[in-house]
Amino acid sequence: MLLALAEHHRHIRAGLDKIRRHCGFPRPSSDQLDADRADLHKASLARSVFISDEVVPALLTDADGELRHELSEMLSSFTAKRQVSNAHIARWTYATIEEDWDGYCASAPTIWAVMEEQLDDEWRVLAPRLQEG
Repeated sequence: MLLALAEHHRHIRAGLDKIRRHCGFPRPSSDQLDADRADLHKASLARSVFISDEVVPALLTDADGELRHELSEMLSSFTAKRQVSNAHIARWTYATIEEDWDGYCASAPTIWAVMEEQLDDEWRVLAPRLQEG
């Protein structure tokens, strides 16, 4: 499971890097950006499903109170961050990005940081336990 988690994280970080590169251009390549954003969303969703459907249940089978607490906090934080991400996606549609490219590029680093913080939190909580198992 540790290798699968690392692969999910690698896909997401690669997707974030693609979006960052887009913001380095003076104008959007909207069709490609839209495809890259969809790929990033898909990768993020796949990671979420993997963690909630496979990793957490496996860890809960013999979790002590401390691990249960850490998993609960991680999942709660993830839910809050998912809401921030969903609001970003809803705000920055294909059309709104076309209309306000500079605004999108100014806004995007905030969501990148949220996503990277989530990956770091997951790794901090999950990786040591997955190495043990």
